[in-house]
Amino acid sequence: MNPADKLNAALWEADRHAETFTEALAEWDSAPAADWQSLEADRGRVRLVDQLLFRFLKLQDAVGERLVPATLAALDEPFEEWAMRDRLNRLEKLGYLDVDKWLAWRETRNRLAHEYPDRPELRFAALLAAIAAARALAALYANWRARLAAEKLIEAGGR
Repeated sequence: MNPADKLNAALWEADRHAETFTEALAEWDSAPAADWQSLEADRGRVRLVDQLLFRFLKLQDAVGERLVPATLAALDEPFEEWAMRDRLNRLEKLGYLDVDKWLAWRETRNRLAHEYPDRPELRFAALLAAIAAARALAALYANWRARLAAEKLIEAGGR
């Protein structure tokens, strides 16, 4: 697969997650839960939160595992031997992302793995942080995609 095909495949995958996340986020924003207890009392809201968190994880994976290397390849960067942090640093220098924000999103993701059965306020705080991180990640992805189009690495509006 050539660099353009890898980039298009990465964008296709990220688009799917970003679109579904955006739809779920609009539904969440129309009536967010006030606390953990009210969230758990509404099974529909629980399913919505599951969708938000799942798409946050999947979008983060699509960007990190596929879009990062595909973008570097499209830019003719010699990234194959670079550690992930070096790849992120290079993309930050090129204006695609902010490494500190990316690492904070990874930390937010890691916090989602921990359950606090006796601390619903911690679970709810982690949920709200993840939704905020996902919102920021979706915005980063939209800007990244627009930048790729502006640099003529992809067709404007193309998939």
